[in-house]
Amino acid sequence: MKREYIYRIWDIQARKYVMTGALYGCEGVAGLSQYFNRNFHKIEEYSGLHDKDGERIFEGDVIQFTARYRYANDPVEVIFFGGSYGCIIVMESGAKEFWHLNDIVSQYYPKVIGNINQLPCKPDHNGECLICDCWLSDCPLIKK
Repeated sequence: MKREYIYRIWDIQARKYVMTGALYGCEGVAGLSQYFNRNFHKIEEYSGLHDKDGERIFEGDVIQFTARYRYANDPVEVIFFGGSYGCIIVMESGAKEFWHLNDIVSQYYPKVIGNINQLPCKPDHNGECLICDCWLSDCPLIKK
């Protein structure tokens, strides 16, 4: 089965998405650089997976799920790292682990609650806002 290449393009200056869809002939983010300047646009790729409601999960999305027997109840950002999509989970001990998105989707049924560009808070690696110093779980957008 051929992989679906779907992208979301965030315009940094306008602070909005200017495009979501497939660009034929552009397989991979490097191919999009001919159309979008990376100084002004943030390119986010579709992971090929869906959340529990059937919504596509893109790089940069913030997902929430409950992992039994692990400390992973705070919302986390989907990133592309080491050749696969996943999330950095901070354990109770303070140790950080990379969890593959395939495993999260198949075992914990995450929900997309927003994306990193449109949340009023900008979380760091452990879910604490870099701007207002609140926890991402207290974000007013997420509580809606």
